[in-house]
Amino acid sequence: MRVNYYRILLALFDAAIVNISLVLALFIRFDGALPAKYFVMYKEIVLPLTFINLIFFYMFGLYSQIWAYASIGALLSIVGATFCGSVCVAAYMYLSGLVRFPYWVLITSFLIKTLLVGGSRFSWRVIRERLFLRKQPKKKRALIFGAGDAGESMIREMIKSNGHCPYLPVGLLDDDRNKKGMTIHGLKVFGGRKDIPKIIKSRNIEEIIIAIPSADSGVIREIVNICNGVNIKYKTLPAIYQLFEGKVTISQIRDVNEEDILGRKPIRFDDSELALNVKGRVLLVTGAGGSIGSELCRQISRFYPSKLILFGHGENSIFNIDHELKETYKNVELIPVIGNIRDKEKVRNVIAEHRPSVVFHSAAYKHVGMMERNPHEAYLNNVIGTRNVAQACIEHSVERFVLISTDKAVNPTSVMGHTKRQAELLVQGLSKNSKTRLITARFGNVINSRGSVIPIFQKQINERKPITVTHPDVVRFFMTIPEAVQLVLRAAFMGEGGEVFVLDMGEPVKILDIAKELISLSGLKAEEDIPIQFIGLRKGEKLFEELNSKEEKLLPTLHKKIRRVVPVMSSAR
Repeated sequence: MRVNYYRILLALFDAAIVNISLVLALFIRFDGALPAKYFVMYKEIVLPLTFINLIFFYMFGLYSQIWAYASIGALLSIVGATFCGSVCVAAYMYLSGLVRFPYWVLITSFLIKTLLVGGSRFSWRVIRERLFLRKQPKKKRALIFGAGDAGESMIREMIKSNGHCPYLPVGLLDDDRNKKGMTIHGLKVFGGRKDIPKIIKSRNIEEIIIAIPSADSGVIREIVNICNGVNIKYKTLPAIYQLFEGKVTISQIRDVNEEDILGRKPIRFDDSELALNVKGRVLLVTGAGGSIGSELCRQISRFYPSKLILFGHGENSIFNIDHELKETYKNVELIPVIGNIRDKEKVRNVIAEHRPSVVFHSAAYKHVGMMERNPHEAYLNNVIGTRNVAQACIEHSVERFVLISTDKAVNPTSVMGHTKRQAELLVQGLSKNSKTRLITARFGNVINSRGSVIPIFQKQINERKPITVTHPDVVRFFMTIPEAVQLVLRAAFMGEGGEVFVLDMGEPVKILDIAKELISLSGLKAEEDIPIQFIGLRKGEKLFEELNSKEEKLLPTLHKKIRRVVPVMSSAR
């Protein structure tokens, strides 16, 4: 049996504290002149006094905690242990009738004992933190912007890291004036965002960590602009919707990216109803290896369907999403299927074999320029492929079919837009005489999807090449991939058949502004470091996109961020 010398030494130290506290209490009570009878009484009680207190110290876990990380919970344990020990010692003395100390001696002894035990435990944490904060010259001197829960957690993680964290926290910033001058873990809140230039000079700051995951894009942009103005590096935590699982850790610090400049707050939905609709059911996703399809599979898997069929044409992409989900969701049965939606018999056989309750049709050709060069392929994939999947769902009594569409289907000017509009009309037509509920979810551009303008811009910036923008006035709606998928999932169980649903995506964003923001977020300056070239609108491209046409009307749904598209004539009846 291994002897834990640390615990033995700690217990001996506590035994000394217990006895010292009683002796000090006696001296305080009698002004330093201890009567002989009380010294005799003390010798009679010394063993039970020590034994009873150590038992309670053990019961309250004072010998099983790592005191370098002592917290409020540890303090409560100390108070509980010393209080119970004092009460039981008093009860022992008065019930046995052997010794009777004055009440004030016992109360004073309890207070001294609590102070000494607590001080001894927390002093190690204080010493460790002071050493951490003062003796790490190789680390980056960082300011934490945000004196809230995320900022506190971040500082605590840095202190706990035992030297592995690359940052040395120097202080905090927060726009809440009430927090200025206050401290968190010994670090002072110096001021707000307007104080950044002054603080980084006076404190030799090398980097700012933005620890306000709930902040909207406007706040992030302003902080980033201030940092760029004084040439200070910056990083941030994930957005709040990415932190709904797990706690804030050092590993989550990342560069400010394109999602932080989204022109509105990312939309979050209540998952409780969705969980009821997905759990235990069979679902199928076409295009499961694509940007939207793979995210659909991730979010569906969170609610544990009985089976999820991953249907896609690309072998590598299907392998990747299948492998990822198997690592994360071990209780979900995953069926990877390599197939083409143009193959009518293949689609029929897969649906007939697995009998899904819901089919999400994500497979499509989406690149505008490429489809202008290959219109026949666009038609075969986006129209005929959609018809194959929708008809197979109807033939095999699938409960729901969801077509994923695009704002380019509204007043289309491109081959891709025309094919997606035809797919929408096809689904609406098939829904009229079908028990299967066929629904369309329409949304704009998604950040970081394949073929999206943002990854192209990022590649050009990384290679220090000019950013190519088609036109200075071109605007687009943008949303994150998780938001787009949430819309699709809600629409799947909201519609009764034949509806087109769109998401309230806020105001459209100028592509030129996005290019400038991405250059700024990379720590560079537009035109000076990265030039911007205007190359003209490509064939099929529009200056602006729309979520509904003049012949369509937007009506509210049960969710304030989701609208239903209705033809003007039918809505007037």
